[in-house]
Amino acid sequence: MRKLILNLSFGILAALAYTSYALAAFLPPICQKFEGTLTLSIDPACQILTRSDTRIYFPDLLLPNGLSQFLGVPGTCFTGAITNGELDNRPVIGTSYSGQTTHNLESPAQFSAATTLILTNQNGSPIGNIYFRDAGLFTDGAGSVREQLVVVGANGLFWGVKGTVQIAGNEFTGAPVTGQFCR
Repeated sequence: MRKLILNLSFGILAALAYTSYALAAFLPPICQKFEGTLTLSIDPACQILTRSDTRIYFPDLLLPNGLSQFLGVPGTCFTGAITNGELDNRPVIGTSYSGQTTHNLESPAQFSAATTLILTNQNGSPIGNIYFRDAGLFTDGAGSVREQLVVVGANGLFWGVKGTVQIAGNEFTGAPVTGQFCR
């Protein structure tokens, strides 16, 4: 009888463990809304080429022989500041480093890039970095763009997130940024 009770107990525990594991696979994702204003500056030093995390998150863009898939010519690398940033209605500060990987100057002008976004809270404490591949289109001669950034990696509190960010407007004078990160 004792053996039967033990076997039954272990069977029930195993069934409960399996059920909770199976149900966890169907939980809805937890998503965080991200928004702010991005202002870019040309980065003559092309810092994305020298950041240590670039080699980790964009290995195909920095080759072992030192060559780069980044254009790396003047006017194709940028630093950015996210102002009025919010992550789920909580204030954040963002700094970005990016470099174009292609640039078609024909009309309509299109480009692709890779971007590292570093987010901190209001006190300057790091939240994490998010790494994107970008595709964009210049929409007018005044420098306005429509750009889509897709998450390809992340660290810190963003480890494992997926998501996208959209930018529309002139990034050099300040363009709205909206997006969502989910896990």
